[in-house]
Amino acid sequence: MNLFPVAHSATAPVSLGWLKDWHDLDDPDGALRTLLDTAWHAVSTMNGTEVLSVTTTLRHAFLQKDRFRLDFPGDEVDTLLAMGSLCQDDIDEAMFRVQSVMERGTGARYKSILDVVRKFCLWRSRDFMPFYELSRGKAPRDHAMSLLTAIANLSIEAAAEAEQLRFKLAERLATDALLLCNKITTANAYASLLPTSVLAQLHYEAGAIDEADTLLRGRLTAIEESGAIESALIAYILSAKIAAARGSQNIALLLLHRGEEVGIQRHWPRLVLRCKTEEVALRIHEERVDLAEAALQQVNAFFNALDAKTRPRDVDAWLLQIAQLRLQIANGPGISTARALDDLRSAALDHNHPTLVVKLTILLSSALYSIGQIARAHEELRAALHQGANAGLFRSFLDDMPLIETPLKQLWRSSEAGRLGHLGPYVGRLLTAPEVHLPARKKFRTNHRLVESLSTREAIILRLMSLGLSNKSIARELQITPETVKSHAKHIFIKLSSKNRAEAVSRATELGLI
Repeated sequence: MNLFPVAHSATAPVSLGWLKDWHDLDDPDGALRTLLDTAWHAVSTMNGTEVLSVTTTLRHAFLQKDRFRLDFPGDEVDTLLAMGSLCQDDIDEAMFRVQSVMERGTGARYKSILDVVRKFCLWRSRDFMPFYELSRGKAPRDHAMSLLTAIANLSIEAAAEAEQLRFKLAERLATDALLLCNKITTANAYASLLPTSVLAQLHYEAGAIDEADTLLRGRLTAIEESGAIESALIAYILSAKIAAARGSQNIALLLLHRGEEVGIQRHWPRLVLRCKTEEVALRIHEERVDLAEAALQQVNAFFNALDAKTRPRDVDAWLLQIAQLRLQIANGPGISTARALDDLRSAALDHNHPTLVVKLTILLSSALYSIGQIARAHEELRAALHQGANAGLFRSFLDDMPLIETPLKQLWRSSEAGRLGHLGPYVGRLLTAPEVHLPARKKFRTNHRLVESLSTREAIILRLMSLGLSNKSIARELQITPETVKSHAKHIFIKLSSKNRAEAVSRATELGLI
């Protein structure tokens, strides 16, 4: 994929037909009220794309507020602009808007929404003390906005707890959010995306790849439409990991490339960075260090071209450094590699990011083993295993098995002497797990001719269909025309005796084709 630097600019103002230059309107106050109602409708459906578009227009109104009546609705406008800033992944601006309303002391009407924005910003900035002080309070009343704020709170907390390796609590919070989603028909499609993505992440980490895949299947298009970056960050990376775990490296790369495109289109550098650094890791595990180096050069160029305001910081920026250290490990690490990993791990501890601590400890143990510090490598790996076993981590170790397999086997052999204790069965499960997970194919043999009749291109298109990508998106990924995709789809429907996408995907799942 061609990664080019993108200047950070606001989305084009929404076209609402009646809206012209505010100074040209006979009734700017009436137009503003219509715009505010449109913005609240977008918020009520949790459509981040529409929220961003409308609030961009609203921002122009805010800049011309001298044109309006004396009682300009500043609290309402600031609240909506804070929501728009979240959709733009600008937490500094979002927090500024929240604080503006709080300092005026007149925005009690919007407190529940402002608390959601503030909670999200506190999580992103890793300021957990005030984050946990923002309790959800009483159970939500059965009206739409109250339920929506409750769903948002539960979803944010579920994502935060998963990151803190408190998986059981994260699962309960995500499940509670989804139960509330069932009470809202208008926002269910978008409101459920983040808690569903978190649940899929938990299933994947536990090794339940099929369950994770089922949860994400068909949701990527909705995630793109919704304009919610946190859902996109989880879903694209996780979908790629699932494809790679099943041995479908090409599909994994297609998903990562699509995530990069979405990140560029939406001005979400974090998503571009995550997808490209994940490609580096994938290429290294394929033993294609040359392609990993090329991917790293691309993402470095992209990162350096960003301005200071949009450039990811701290934890988000560390992904680039981790990718560079992965390459050093692949090419033969030195003592400087181990020191850099150790320093990063200390920083992750300071930022209260246990998931990243485990990942860095795994890499550190691999680097130490490579430079001959065997005893310390075993010590670090054992520490990571303890934390992983207590939290329920599985795939985090399995995905990096090429890096730690030898020292892990040595630890396994030492378990006979009682050195691993309760970790013995856990390590044994890791070592006996298949490198590539394949779904059960009970009907594979009886449909052998059918399987053989699907071409490689048709199989890839079928898989992308199962992920919810449109014909246009599939065509873009495969660099073919939408008409060619439609032609392949017709052949797939004929071969699988199905009438539409849903039937084809269902039939292919039964046959173990995807």
